[in-house]
Amino acid sequence: MASVNDTIQDEYLVRAIELERYKRGVSMRVLKLLADLEERLVARMQSLDPTSVQPRYKSARLTRLLAEVADLIDDYGKAVEAEVMPDMTRLARDEGDFGVRLLTEVPPVALDVIAPAGRILEAAATTRPFQGRILREWVTDHTPAVRARTRALIRQGVAEGQTIAQMIQGLRGTAKAGYRDGIMEVSRRGAEALVRTAVNHTVTAARDALYEANSDLISGVKWVATLDGRTSDVCASRDGRVFPLGSGPRPPAHPNCRSTTVPVLKSWAQLGIPLGEAPEGTRASMDGQVAGRVTYGGWLRAKPAAFQEEVLGVTKAKLFRDGGLELDKFVDFRGRSYTLDELRKRAPAAFAKAGVD
Repeated sequence: MASVNDTIQDEYLVRAIELERYKRGVSMRVLKLLADLEERLVARMQSLDPTSVQPRYKSARLTRLLAEVADLIDDYGKAVEAEVMPDMTRLARDEGDFGVRLLTEVPPVALDVIAPAGRILEAAATTRPFQGRILREWVTDHTPAVRARTRALIRQGVAEGQTIAQMIQGLRGTAKAGYRDGIMEVSRRGAEALVRTAVNHTVTAARDALYEANSDLISGVKWVATLDGRTSDVCASRDGRVFPLGSGPRPPAHPNCRSTTVPVLKSWAQLGIPLGEAPEGTRASMDGQVAGRVTYGGWLRAKPAAFQEEVLGVTKAKLFRDGGLELDKFVDFRGRSYTLDELRKRAPAAFAKAGVD
């Protein structure tokens, strides 16, 4: 029979699929705000006097135009913050509730599960830094980037004497390229990365708050990466590793990170329940073992060489395949990928074994 840890991990993996749909929903709302901003920017640019868009465009008029554009973008930023932040606080509470249900319903015996207060879950999501910034800073830092790109586009267009149509094309892109060659496409990718990263952080922070509140039941936190060709080096290297409560790395490891965490419940003995007193038929289900699952390294090793090279690059794939170098050796403790020169110094035997010069 499947262990409790196996079942909990399976439920969290199903939850991950649901969260991907949730990310898409929030992203669509933010992208709608960005599309509205684009329309307002285009309307403002179209209102310019065509004869005035020249290198001699007066400094005062250019300054006024840039100020008006900045105001439009600031309004967009406030709308994004108002859209995303309440969603994240609700998500933190929902994720806590989901985890409590799993810890209550899956084990074969009634455990004394502590449900963290909603304010604690919200605080975990909103005040815990990830990659050097707290959640609100991740949300608000998106706007200055949009402003800087738009400002540079207008200034360059004026300096080069572009027509209004050319400046708008630089903003929107061209129909031939599916409007993916304008600066707004960069902003769209940034908006989507913002949402996906914010959701991942919120979920991880809420789970950590739950895990730490139930440290008497949980022995560690397992990193679970997505098994596909888009998984980053750092996430692949951490897949399957179990970290102590309250320490070690947590997702998101980078923007757009899709990794997640699952708890590792303690064994009967660790919970203070003698095996002989455990309910008959459930003794093997609370063995305290990490959930059985193929790790990213094991999954990748079973793939064709061409796929390994697509994921890792030709040389690293050969080191992985023929040199016996495991994925965690490709990154440092911060999750930064080593260069080939750095790897050669750190693992010369793997290079020799793989026949890599």
